[in-house]
Amino acid sequence: MTPLAAIVLAAGPSEALGEPVQLIEWNHQPLLEFIVGELASWDVDPLVVVLGWKADEILGATNLGSAVVVVNYGWEAGLGSSVTVGLDHLARERVSVPSLLVLGNQPGITRDHVAALAAGHAGDITMPIYRYEPGYPIIVDRIRWDDVMSRRLPPLEIAAAHPQWVTEIRFDKAAPPRIKLTSDVARARDRFGAA
Repeated sequence: MTPLAAIVLAAGPSEALGEPVQLIEWNHQPLLEFIVGELASWDVDPLVVVLGWKADEILGATNLGSAVVVVNYGWEAGLGSSVTVGLDHLARERVSVPSLLVLGNQPGITRDHVAALAAGHAGDITMPIYRYEPGYPIIVDRIRWDDVMSRRLPPLEIAAAHPQWVTEIRFDKAAPPRIKLTSDVARARDRFGAA
């Protein structure tokens, strides 16, 4: 697989759940811990986690292994601000490989998803299309980091505005669900057989 860095975007709030989505139980561990553990097993390097809302509580309740944690103090500005914080950290560390942007509330992403994206990555931005719907994770090549950071917008909005940068990788199945509401938890557990 193409060498990749990874950024887990886990800074946003989840008041509708009544608790941080990063801490809901997933396979007998906090969701964020599960997602980070999966990514670590796929040999992404480096692996960065961007926290924001309730960062101290989340850090105190999770074991994120060797992942580097950075805090987005401007998390209220939205997903694009967390992407900027994560990419800026990689740039300061002189990382030169493409970066995989992963959502911290989407546990159904698999190694197969990432391998298909990496195999089709032709530079710039590579994103999945799930039954005609764009989604995550997204690969951003090093040559596009400055463009993405300067816009401070969610990556899907940037991709829509600049289709000439985008390589689309198509998947027959619907996107793995994101967990935003209490009802999403049960549906996602049923779909993926998680405890």
